[in-house]
Amino acid sequence: MVSYIPHPGKQTEFLKDTADWVFYGGARGGGKSLMLSWKAALTPRRWHYEHNRKILSKEEVKELRKQGKKPELVIERISIDYPDFIALLVRRTYPQLERNLKPECDKLYKLYDASWQERNKCYQFPSGAKVYLVHCQDRRALDNYIGGNYNFIGIDEANQFPESWVDELSTSVRTDNADLKPQICLTSNPGNVGHIWLKKKFVDRCPPVEDGFVHSTDFDVDYARLTSGEKYYDEEGITWKFIPATVFDNPTLLKNDPAYVKKLKKLNPILRAMWLEGRWDVFAGTYFDNWNPMHHILSKSEFKVDKDLKQKYTLFRFYDYGTKAPFVCLFAAVDRNGDMIIFDEIVETGLSASKQAQMVNEYTWKKYKLKPTDFDDDIADPAYWTKHSEKEGALYSPADFYGDESIFLSRGNNDRKAKAKIVYEGLEVPDEGNAKIRFTENCSYCCETIPNLPAAELNPEDVDTKSEDHAFDALAYGALKVLPTKTGREKQEKGWRYKLLNKISGGSLNWKTS
Repeated sequence: MVSYIPHPGKQTEFLKDTADWVFYGGARGGGKSLMLSWKAALTPRRWHYEHNRKILSKEEVKELRKQGKKPELVIERISIDYPDFIALLVRRTYPQLERNLKPECDKLYKLYDASWQERNKCYQFPSGAKVYLVHCQDRRALDNYIGGNYNFIGIDEANQFPESWVDELSTSVRTDNADLKPQICLTSNPGNVGHIWLKKKFVDRCPPVEDGFVHSTDFDVDYARLTSGEKYYDEEGITWKFIPATVFDNPTLLKNDPAYVKKLKKLNPILRAMWLEGRWDVFAGTYFDNWNPMHHILSKSEFKVDKDLKQKYTLFRFYDYGTKAPFVCLFAAVDRNGDMIIFDEIVETGLSASKQAQMVNEYTWKKYKLKPTDFDDDIADPAYWTKHSEKEGALYSPADFYGDESIFLSRGNNDRKAKAKIVYEGLEVPDEGNAKIRFTENCSYCCETIPNLPAAELNPEDVDTKSEDHAFDALAYGALKVLPTKTGREKQEKGWRYKLLNKISGGSLNWKTS
């Protein structure tokens, strides 16, 4: 009945994998949308052995194997054979859904006599099973699906989604049917706002294994052969699997559109690494494209916190406010040259302002034996001065609660362009000497999120505020007060804005800036 089948290798591996969370991701052209559509409806649920067109019992299988024969395990039932099966396929926007995902579903599901119900946005199969196609363009759209009851959720191009949205959607995956093991499957290329959390949840947990390099004579390109790593079990016993895929795992595309690989070859090195090689250790479109771990991250031997810390440096703490979102406190040491080292960080969620302040004091004293008065200033997000709580009949702001704990905050500057500029300039590495802003190995959250912040789509002079920008914000509030407004390195023929825009555009700009 089916006019085409998944290719052996990564595509078949993805369709067969039974982990609770499965991520099929990597380079472009791996057939991700089609495979997600396939897995949503056609996941094998029951099996039997067949030999010479006869269904066999377990005893017969054992006997044949003793004789050296190989009975074939074949699919008995698939997801859509169950009337109570419900799947949800998700894209970020409706145009993406219509343009990318629905055509793949149409050409596949019609082979199984599915009918499209426009009103309900779902495919209904003869058994009564349903596959819904939905979008989550905004928070209101997301809320429509939280609390539902789905056997399968598939998220196409998951890098367009915040991590919290995906986590919330996952709570709606459940079933009362023992045959229908709930599953969440994601597909994505590297990049975009979800790059960090996808890498952390899947790629870092289940790192792929390089199985040598292959030279494609057809396309004159070398690429690493990647095999899937081991399944990951978290502390709750939930299983995670990352299946890396490239265009070379999709022979149909290679045959029908050989020019596609040639297009990927011509991309700039970063995009080529992401979209042809499927690498997750690079990120195109980052705002801080001047980040270099060799220059910006200090080892424990390069920066030591000792009893002379207060004599060697002027100390500061910088804050970004959050309760449901993380609150961040950064510890900064500034030397006589005006160079700033972020030597520690606190990142926590779900704490009231009073609890945050208590934690800062306790952590600072326990680890460094420093009191609030040992810091020259505590510079904070202006949100700390919003009075939205009450204490003893008076309106209280987070800054007031911090004051009760002897942490007296200074209001930071929230000018988005100025914040981005000062951090960008502070990360610039001069021909001689050090960058004005560096971090120690203690600052894992800073070193993970700041270099991966994308530029704002409509305003390349700012970072994308929808991404994980909490550490950046805390750093920028402090840097604007602590660092000189001019580092001496922007005195060039063209200024910092031109330099950044020119990098983003791939060097296509030709106008002059004032």
